[in-house]
Amino acid sequence: MFVRLTSNTFLMKFILLALLSILTFTVSGQQAIAFEQKHPQDFFYKKISKEQIEVDFRCWLETMEASHVNLYHTISKSQLSSLFNDLLKKYSDSLSHTETVFLFSRLSAALNEGHLGLVSSRITDSLYNNSLRFPFMIRKVEKDGWHISYDLSQAQQLDMNDRIIRINGISVEELNKRYLQLFGGLDTWKHEQIGFYSRKLLFLDGVHSPFHIEAVKENGEKRSFTVPGFPRSQADSINRVLSAKMNSQGNKPYEFRFLPEGIGYMNYRSMRNDRSEPFEKFLDETFARLNDSSAKGLIIDLRENGGGDSQLGELLLRYFNRKPYIFAGGMKWKISAPYKTFLKGQANYNEADNRFYMSQKDGETYVYINKELKKPEAKEPFFSGKVAFLIGTGTFSSANMLADGVVSYQLARTFGEPTGESPNDFGEMYNFMLPNSYVIARGSTKMFTRANKDEKDFGPVIPDVIVRPTAADLKLKKDRVLESAVNWVLNK
Repeated sequence: MFVRLTSNTFLMKFILLALLSILTFTVSGQQAIAFEQKHPQDFFYKKISKEQIEVDFRCWLETMEASHVNLYHTISKSQLSSLFNDLLKKYSDSLSHTETVFLFSRLSAALNEGHLGLVSSRITDSLYNNSLRFPFMIRKVEKDGWHISYDLSQAQQLDMNDRIIRINGISVEELNKRYLQLFGGLDTWKHEQIGFYSRKLLFLDGVHSPFHIEAVKENGEKRSFTVPGFPRSQADSINRVLSAKMNSQGNKPYEFRFLPEGIGYMNYRSMRNDRSEPFEKFLDETFARLNDSSAKGLIIDLRENGGGDSQLGELLLRYFNRKPYIFAGGMKWKISAPYKTFLKGQANYNEADNRFYMSQKDGETYVYINKELKKPEAKEPFFSGKVAFLIGTGTFSSANMLADGVVSYQLARTFGEPTGESPNDFGEMYNFMLPNSYVIARGSTKMFTRANKDEKDFGPVIPDVIVRPTAADLKLKKDRVLESAVNWVLNK
């Protein structure tokens, strides 16, 4: 097995995603599952009748309705039922395990939430774990092509940013049309999910090894070749190579340096504490350097930040902001029997920690509203200069909340592209199993409201200055978003 590696630190995000996607066990297999049961021994070889699927649909719908704050915020119940009937009509009398996974994924995706979409089953996970997997890491998904970050195949014919346009005779444009229907949320998020789950999606869709690839090199040269997939036995070796690459380049959640223009630049990749350098210690040293150097400004880059601990975002603001703000307008939490069953099934379940939820009546909704803005206490060393944030399609979760608070209350100037998800977000997820297909579905129990408290706005965080990088910018490694922020700091 050969892996072509580059020294581009921008690829750290994709290395991390690859390490997750190559793992041989699924998340659903590691977490508690409400209503979990063991399937019959011969279930592996059987199809699932349409009558059984209909029962599972009713079970899925009742469970989702019981635990969700507002299930029909995008699609009505009648529309959802019509979609199910239309999907089921395509089959004569029964469905395979993969067809069943796709059907319930389509239904979950129709609810249009970023945390809902592709479901799983122990059968399809087992088959996938023992398959020959698609040997490319996908960096970016576009309408008619998948840009790769790494070629993991023996052939080593493609480099970073080369574009795969056809796999086993099927155009990537056609594959995208199929797979976009399996994920909820904003289009940017759906495209990210296709890239992340590409090898599993291809397997479920019957696109198996050997893989005949049609691709276009970055210089426009066309390539056509066939490569085998890599087996489970090679996943560990690939994992070690990628881990070594990641460690050689560093995997720091935050770094700071000065730009040539005398402006501080903080690359804030993850809202988690680095044990070797806790975030508060990093901030103390960073802002001391900013003040000692009389920096012209500070630029904080959230474009690759997938979230983490929102309290770290609040800590960051204390070093340069005195304006009142909130990250979220409030929260609603649905009380339900299914979620209580899920909680009790967790290995680390603690009755004292869950006493509040367990004491509430099923069917009720606990509502919390942030009535007052948070007044930050300035932290020394405090920076009084210009501050800009860079945001984009890779800004998610707690980083998205931070960006939303900054934009809503004008705590700093923001540049870049709209974020990858809406701050009006449904979360506190749990897994539950359907009785006939043994599909493992996901439900949500909470709704978090965006900082301006507009519950009807399911759009992303929009930066003050929208800057969309072009294909030419990427090819020339030109960062127009950063350049725009620099020019603003310098009053250009």
